[in-house]
Formats: sequence, C-alpha cells, structure tokens
Amino acid sequence: MELRDWAIRILSADTLEEKLFSPEILTDENPGSPLLFNEPTRPPEMGFNKRTREQKLPAFQTHGKEENRAVCLHRFAGHELLAVEIMAHALTAFPNAPKSFRKGVAHTLKEEQGHVQLYMHRMEEMGLQFGDLPLYRHFWNHVPYLTSPIRYISTMSLTFEMANLDFAPLYRKSFDHFGDQKSADLMAQIVKDEINHVSFGWRWLNRMKGEQDLWSTWVESITPNLIPSRAKGFVLNEENRHKAGIPQDWIDRLKNC
Repeated sequence: MELRDWAIRILSADTLEEKLFSPEILTDENPGSPLLFNEPTRPPEMGFNKRTREQKLPAFQTHGKEENRAVCLHRFAGHELLAVEIMAHALTAFPNAPKSFRKGVAHTLKEEQGHVQLYMHRMEEMGLQFGDLPLYRHFWNHVPYLTSPIRYISTMSLTFEMANLDFAPLYRKSFDHFGDQKSADLMAQIVKDEINHVSFGWRWLNRMKGEQDLWSTWVESITPNLIPSRAKGFVLNEENRHKAGIPQDWIDRLKNC
C-alpha cells in the first residue's frame, strides 16, 4: 500500500480498527500533492471534547486505586491515537519531504498504533474500554502551524515526545510503587520507544537546520502557542535525553527555560 493511501485511510476512518490498520508492505512511489486536514474523521464515541479543570489526571498519590491508574492509561491512549493521526497528516501534508524522512515518520506511526493497542489491552484488563472517557483535540490544535517537516519534528518529536521522556518514567515508577507491574512495564516500553522518536527528530533537526544554531532553529520552529518549557516535565530526565542523542548543552538550556 502507498504511504499516502494509508495515511488518508487513517485520517478518514470512522472505526478504531481502521485507525489502527497497519499494512506489512508500504511503498512511496506516488506521494501526490500536499493534502491538508483540519481534523480527522473519528468513531462516534471518540469525538473531541472540551476539557474542564475537573478532568485532570488523577494525582500520583491516588494511583493505589486501579480505576485511577486506568484513567491515566485512557488519557495516554488518547494521546497516542492523536499522534497516529498527526503522523498520518505529516505524510499527506509533506509529500516532497525526503523519502527517508517519510519512511521514518511511517515507522513511528506504526509504533504509535502499537502503543494504542497496548494501552487498550491493559485498560480492558482493568475494566475500562477505550472511548469510555472523554478524548481531546490537543495535538490537532497545533496542526495549522505544522507547515513544514522541520516544524513537525520540532513540535512533535522535540517537544511533546521529548516531554514524555520525563512524564512516562514518573508514571512507570508510580505504578510500580503501587504494585501494578503490568502497567509499569507498559510505561517502560513507551519510554524506550519515545527515546527513538526523539532521536529521529534530533537527527532531522540537524539535517534540516539552516545557518542558525540548533536551539534557535527549534525555538523558532515550534508552534507559536508553545514555549520551550513544554519539552520537559516537572522532573527533567537527563539520562533519557542522552540516550536519544541530545547533547548536554541543549539539556542545560532546557533546564533553565
């Protein structure tokens, strides 16, 4: 199947099964012309909701209750589904990007589909179905500004996914603390994959940058409704960034923003 056809199929899908369809063989011989989506088609039970202040994630000290851990996993699954769609959008929006870039986006998309399935399976074991709780627009609010591959990697790979190098380990540790080894192992897998996704963004930032230094290029390429501090959690994990290839000077600047 062509990357473009696969991406359109994901963005136009009104069932979760279609969203998670992942063909074994993908080609990129006919990328076509740029095709932009304002938002994806969604299954009826997975439409976008407006988040209220009361719909925050359960606090870490409440993770002893299984239902609270399940709520966390549901929110994370929602983020992964959003990532699937945004990556599909990158494939339709940037047909003229280097073939190796598009191949890397497709590989990451497949891993995000796998993450959705991992979360779904674990939630079901905990008595919660994906779609039982509200889902939010989040990443799609930034799509109008993702007008180039470098803006895409700066926002997705080097901001949202980089922040998850901090958040996912905290949830892994919390789930493990309360004796939920299955959920802790799931978060460990997420961290491992996110390191690779951040590494992908870092390599392409190096290739795509112009005359400016890397930090300035990134800051100017993230969407205008983001600030650099969105690329970190409240506890910055240096080790995971080093594994992704992020140099110490970048980490130090991120610490101080």
